[in-house]
Formats: sequence, C-alpha cells, structure tokens
Amino acid sequence: MTKKKTKALELAPEQATALMVMLESEVETIFNGAYGGIDPIAEWEHVDLYAYRLLAYQTYKQWYMENHGDD
Repeated sequence: MTKKKTKALELAPEQATALMVMLESEVETIFNGAYGGIDPIAEWEHVDLYAYRLLAYQTYKQWYMENHGDD
C-alpha cells in the first residue's frame, strides 16, 4: 500500500481568492458552453481530463470554503 503525501496549502486570503476565481472561470468556460461546452460522448477520449479538472476544482473549493469562505 502506498502512502499519500500531502502538504498543507498555505495561501494568503488574496491568493486563495485569486485562485478560486481562476478555477471557477475555467470550469464555467468548459462546462457552461462559452465555447460550445463539452459533449462527453463526442469527446470521450478526453473525458478523464475533464474529470480531473472537476476533482481539482472540488478539492480546492472545499479547502477554500473551509479556510477562506464567508462565515
């Protein structure tokens, strides 16, 4: 069994917010259709890349809300 290596993410509030805005913009651009959106059936070869993007977004947003979200 391999051990996961993790490191705490330490960002100033301004840095965390800037990264959150960038990630949200990226997700909206890909999935809301700003450029036609994605069709996972037609783009099946690349659907894993979209899944990784969503996982990264979900993980970071959860961290952001816990550490810098509105109380």
